[in-house]
Amino acid sequence: MSQASAQGRLALKTPEAAFLRVMQEEFGFSPRVCRELLQVGQEMLVGGVSAGAVRPGQVRLVVASFHAPFGPPLAEVEKVEVTLTVDNGAEDAEVRQWAGLGGLRQGRILRLTEEALAQGGVLTQEDLARALGVEPRTIRRDIQGLKAEGYLIPTRGQVKGVGRGQTHKVKIIELWLDRQGYDQIARRLYHSPQAIKRYVSTFLRVVLLHQQGTVGSDIAFLTHTSERLVQDYLAVYQQALSVPHRCEKLSEELDRVRARPKPASLAEKKREQRP
Repeated sequence: MSQASAQGRLALKTPEAAFLRVMQEEFGFSPRVCRELLQVGQEMLVGGVSAGAVRPGQVRLVVASFHAPFGPPLAEVEKVEVTLTVDNGAEDAEVRQWAGLGGLRQGRILRLTEEALAQGGVLTQEDLARALGVEPRTIRRDIQGLKAEGYLIPTRGQVKGVGRGQTHKVKIIELWLDRQGYDQIARRLYHSPQAIKRYVSTFLRVVLLHQQGTVGSDIAFLTHTSERLVQDYLAVYQQALSVPHRCEKLSEELDRVRARPKPASLAEKKREQRP
């Protein structure tokens, strides 16, 4: 069996595929509405900071707090518990198909360091090696490769030296505002196109809530993201207003979101099906 066939069979066995099937067969929603419902669910339950039970593919680690000083030994500094998405199911399987194990691991490094930071923690290279089941030297080599491509990898020590810097999610939004396609951005940052779409959708929701006068902490709650990410996204938004082609792209997409019809409720759907 070819690798593509194996990946296709894996995608059919995922919780996402099961959700789409139930929505279509038991509730009678169209495939388009089912995909939109799935996307919203992923934004709220997958894309945000996990605070509840650990889902399949996730692990919980005790790591150094972002606020802990770098000088003292790691054993003596303040710690926090974070939830990390080591395996993101079908999306990671898709990345592996075209990027190989090395590219998938680099994408996971970007994701894990960002997830930890959003929860007030910062990972060491040893934390990453433990979570991904590889040797620390492999992590060091991957990080060197990512840095050579211009990415910020906020591991302990580095994050204290460079400050907050530009996260990969901010880079994704900037590339999207520059009218690069989802597939192109995904391959550049070792993510799936679905993940890129999810980040963009969250960014647009953050901007719309901001325009409606919602404050940052409430935006974070409503979008199930961290206040830090909301601040980063709003900074990208403010910068885009002064860059003509980005401002134009943003206006187009915000108008499209505002004009998008909302999916019919279950009660409305049942009424439509009555003779």
